[in-house]
Amino acid sequence: MISVNSRYTSSVTVIVTGSDGKSRNLVLPKGSGAISVTVRIYTWAEGDRADLLAYRNYGDASQWWRIADVNPQIMDWTEVPTGTRIRIPIV
Repeated sequence: MISVNSRYTSSVTVIVTGSDGKSRNLVLPKGSGAISVTVRIYTWAEGDRADLLAYRNYGDASQWWRIADVNPQIMDWTEVPTGTRIRIPIV
């Protein structure tokens, strides 16, 4: 159940094709206005954390969810194996 205060209320789903050629569904929060997302591929290094990557890429650690949204295959961000290729949205 999605809370009425959730960023996913009235969300839009789009299909994103990664550099690996696989298509995945991407849920965009309401008001994002985006119909496509440009991403770059990043290889997870030892000591990485989603919030630190968000800070490095967006200047705001609280924007980690942008990275999580385009990587639905990662269920636990505390256990990402070194060498895992992830997508980072370019804003």
